[in-house]
Amino acid sequence: MFVPFTAPGDRILARIESRRGDGLVATLVEVITPGSGRADPPCPHFGRCGGCTLQHLEPAAQAVWKSEILAEALARAGLGDVPCAPLVSLPPGQRRRAVFAWSARRGTARIGFNARASHTLIDLETCPLLAPALPSVLAPLRQLLAELVPEGRGDVTVTATEGGLDLLIEGEARLDLFGRETLARFAETADLARLHWRLPGGGGAEPIARRRPALVRFGAVAVEPPPGAFLQPSREGEAAIAAAVLAALDGCGGKLADLYAGCGSFTLPIAQRQRGAVHAVEGEAAPLGALAAAARAGGLTVTTETRDLARRPLTPSELAPYAAVVLDPPRAGAASQAAELARPADRRGGPGVVVMVSCAPATLARDLRLLRDGGWQIEHAMPIDQFPWSAHLEAVAVARRRDG
Repeated sequence: MFVPFTAPGDRILARIESRRGDGLVATLVEVITPGSGRADPPCPHFGRCGGCTLQHLEPAAQAVWKSEILAEALARAGLGDVPCAPLVSLPPGQRRRAVFAWSARRGTARIGFNARASHTLIDLETCPLLAPALPSVLAPLRQLLAELVPEGRGDVTVTATEGGLDLLIEGEARLDLFGRETLARFAETADLARLHWRLPGGGGAEPIARRRPALVRFGAVAVEPPPGAFLQPSREGEAAIAAAVLAALDGCGGKLADLYAGCGSFTLPIAQRQRGAVHAVEGEAAPLGALAAAARAGGLTVTTETRDLARRPLTPSELAPYAAVVLDPPRAGAASQAAELARPADRRGGPGVVVMVSCAPATLARDLRLLRDGGWQIEHAMPIDQFPWSAHLEAVAVARRRDG
């Protein structure tokens, strides 16, 4: 029986609502006797907002539960013998990037996160997950959207950078001259680094204001990502992952490949540490352009390739020049690329080490099983919790070729 907002040891009254697979889903009605791991939620929105699900648990209870997530995913994939390192936990209040939903109607606007299991918008007052700069812009954003959009809804991505806040607003409204001037004034009064607007459905983002470079640092190299680009949610989490990746690559000579490279969060630290050639592969051109520009400015030997790795993974012959491969795929994982890595190595060589970074333990375990079935030894996995109070978990796993 699945009962949200409960803790181990709770004695509760619950109402059964529906079936889920072989189990039942219930709603918590009352905590009759609390368990030892229960805590008071620090956020007034907890229970309604869909962003957090674990604020009612003590940190120690959360750590135990999150450590089990990775171990259980590996066991389900037949990898129960893989050693798991102790959980690396990062505190809340460090998240530098968030995507907020917004809606405007009749001269008022709301902005925040969707309610749990709903499209209802929770008008955010505070959020203990976020770095302080992010919620500080919400009140002026409400005023802006109420003035700019008579009726509509969309998203706004807010990123804290070295130059200040970087905003990408997405909405149905088509901007006229007055709208662009209104946005430009907002960028000035809110002291933003950059402001872009984009219609829903993707496509290019229209630059409204660029008052300062919106820089982030990967290692010692400054990068200006394209608007809305993926970043690890916190600098501290990114540093913990990068340290685990670099430790796994220690002693790997020759060329290295970073697949699903994004803007270079691992490519650039690897190139700095290894002082050798790194080939970065990513499906989108804009992040690669930012990565390449930063590598040139830093004097690093980095080559780039725009390629959809889900449809066109690197083959064994293409992988032959590389001593090691790093993969940081989206939640869907890297099954196609893992299958190619699992194929027999080219006679000329091929990678002896694979480092996988993942935000989805289930797909990570699936991809690691493909490697093991292809002759790789899964050396260890490390859970990294940079998503406090949620069921999300980052992990880094290291595999070495048995015949290497």
